[in-house]
Amino acid sequence: MEFNDVRLQYGLLRNELDSVIGQVFESGRYILGPAVEHFEEEFARYCRAANGIAVGSATSALSIGLRAVGVEPGDEVLVPAVSAPATAMAVALIGARPVFADISPDDFMMDPAIAQELATRRTKAIVPVHLYGMPARLKELSKTGITMIEDASQAHGSDANWGRCGSFGELAAFSFYPTKNLGTYGDGGMLVTSQAPLAERCRMLRNYGQRENYNSEVIGENSRLDDLHAAILRVKLKKLDEWNLRRRAAAATYREAFQELPIKLQVETGKSNYHLFVVTTPERDGLHAYLAERDIPTLVHYPIPLPRQKAFAEFAPARCPRADAFCSRVLSLPIHGSISDGDVNRVIDAVRGFFT
Repeated sequence: MEFNDVRLQYGLLRNELDSVIGQVFESGRYILGPAVEHFEEEFARYCRAANGIAVGSATSALSIGLRAVGVEPGDEVLVPAVSAPATAMAVALIGARPVFADISPDDFMMDPAIAQELATRRTKAIVPVHLYGMPARLKELSKTGITMIEDASQAHGSDANWGRCGSFGELAAFSFYPTKNLGTYGDGGMLVTSQAPLAERCRMLRNYGQRENYNSEVIGENSRLDDLHAAILRVKLKKLDEWNLRRRAAAATYREAFQELPIKLQVETGKSNYHLFVVTTPERDGLHAYLAERDIPTLVHYPIPLPRQKAFAEFAPARCPRADAFCSRVLSLPIHGSISDGDVNRVIDAVRGFFT
């Protein structure tokens, strides 16, 4: 059993992927060409936003988005205490200061009440993360009145009562890393927004600060999704809903099977795409070893809360005790868009076996 075998998608789509890859090679258009333009339009529409701006990674998407909304060196940006380091790294990379908000013990994401307490006149943006694909509580977080950029890197196709992930904030950042629900065979990212001026600003910032070649108006960077990956993602986008349905079915089976066990599951705040399925237990390390002995792979997302990462020590972050406790207990179980009923049942039997 694989935790997430990224080779399966290529096996399923080999002929179509090989065909579009060949078309890109033959076209001679490899950077910001028609494949990128088409994918930007299609993915923005999928997210129920007006504009897509394809970039080199989700980290770049976040840093470009922060600059586009006016975050400057020395400004503060609220981020959750639990996420991949890239969420806070994007803030630090532009000279701003990440301020870490502790998490809710129920949904494991930024606690809106804590975010409200941390907001000051120096706070120029808030970056909620749809952790593991579960929609963050954006309506509550929006009460801070702070410009919002969604970190939707794990939330392709997730929905909430306020809409689809990526459609609520001023901007939203997505990742197309190979293990994502919609992933390519390398790095890639996207910003989506329904605000045309922000879209134009982001397009300039991703491409040397220019609207036309060799005429840079602002300091920008080189962060562009290439046509090869865009062509691959266009093919996979047509299958995304199907793959998400399979993940949701597997997650529902897990949830039903685990409801009597002494483990905690992420509260459902909406319709997750189940990028990851996580459980928490004080016996995390024992469960991990027990499953490994039975050839069932598990991972930890994430072992160290962001305020305790050495990279962010210069910002003297305050303790986030809920995040500390969570990161010592969390374990991700196998789930992906092609997982079989047999593999799901193997995981269930082994988890039950550990606790019984």
